[in-house]
Amino acid sequence: MENTLSTQSYKGARDFYPEDMQIQNYIYDTWKKVCKRYGYQEYSFPILEPWEIFAAKSGAEIVNEQLFAFEDQGGRKLAMRPELTPGTVRMLAANYKELVRPVRWFMIGNNWRYEKPQLGRGREFYQLEVNIFGVPEVTGDFETLQIAIDIMREFGANSDMFEIKISDRRLISALLIDTLGLSEETATKVRRTMDKRAKLSKEEFLHMLDDLGIVNVAAQKIEAFMNATIEELPNIIEDVQNNKGYQTITQLFTLLQNANLEEYASFDSSIIRGFDYSDGLVYEVFDKNPTNKRSMFGGERFDKLISIFGNSLELEATGYAMGDVTLKEFLKGWNLLPKVQGTCEYLVTVWPEQDSKYITTSFAVADKLRSQGYSAQSWLDANAKLDKQLKYADKNGVKKVVIIGPEELNKGIMLIKNMETGTQEEVQL
Repeated sequence: MENTLSTQSYKGARDFYPEDMQIQNYIYDTWKKVCKRYGYQEYSFPILEPWEIFAAKSGAEIVNEQLFAFEDQGGRKLAMRPELTPGTVRMLAANYKELVRPVRWFMIGNNWRYEKPQLGRGREFYQLEVNIFGVPEVTGDFETLQIAIDIMREFGANSDMFEIKISDRRLISALLIDTLGLSEETATKVRRTMDKRAKLSKEEFLHMLDDLGIVNVAAQKIEAFMNATIEELPNIIEDVQNNKGYQTITQLFTLLQNANLEEYASFDSSIIRGFDYSDGLVYEVFDKNPTNKRSMFGGERFDKLISIFGNSLELEATGYAMGDVTLKEFLKGWNLLPKVQGTCEYLVTVWPEQDSKYITTSFAVADKLRSQGYSAQSWLDANAKLDKQLKYADKNGVKKVVIIGPEELNKGIMLIKNMETGTQEEVQL
């Protein structure tokens, strides 16, 4: 007996059956609708990118553990994109001289990371990337956050369901380099450890700092920073009021308050973000559902990322990427997903007699309905009983069924049956 092929898709990837695609398209359509409402333009680029783009700035964990990388037949080292930001910046760098700033772009694309599949996380996932380029002011950060809040509200969410926790990388640099006097190399290692703090006990965290040579007062200061309110920062970071990150956060919360959006956001110094290219404001959006308290997506400033394509290139950048998997879990948890419905409005049945006129009439009526903007199917089996056709319509969520029997054909009419109410009406052919 021959071996049969498995019907399973690759581990961590998903098949989307028609009912699944309805939900996916609902998410994509909502993303697009809100982004276009703000005047953002859609773009795209290939899923395969040069490996070096991600090796340069995506972060050690992604590059060393999660990247799907290989060499093509020409010996070029490639990677399936694990995120959308580096490829986006590559496109901008390629067209740098022609850019009309500010650049407002959004993209929906799939990414791949070699991770352990679990609730809210797979190896393949889709993201909405929203960025504004060429705006150094905090107003750019505010606009992208405003879009994120509007997207969540478009799905029916409110401030009781999600929250945005905000910090700034420049505060972290001020603590590690300016206040504690660490080198850039050591500060980077400490920052990566700080990014894992939420998953560690205090003892485990301090032990990891000790392994990096951070002990006593310095370690206690880092731990205090991770739990500090914005009012407590002057006691931890020297001259913090003159820190650009501190000023940005203060200005951002003023903008949020003026727009009546302050209920959605709070300062949280433990927000680090794991990307090496983050260099300013950082934030993460959390689900407040008690059964799914987790980060859904995040964003940051990445003003210097474009320099990997040329030291002379300068382009301020801020934005975020929202994933479909975590968003879907959020929507499920709060009962915000729409009911899956049939996509066809009409089924034009065929009277079960061996007469070609019934098939011909069915095709003609279905064609007329389509020309009027309706979705319509014709029944294709002239031998099927009417009961079978009605059961098909019911199981597939068809809204209305057109019935044309001998009597109707002689009168020049058709019966239209509403499958939800069971009512029928006569309409001229």
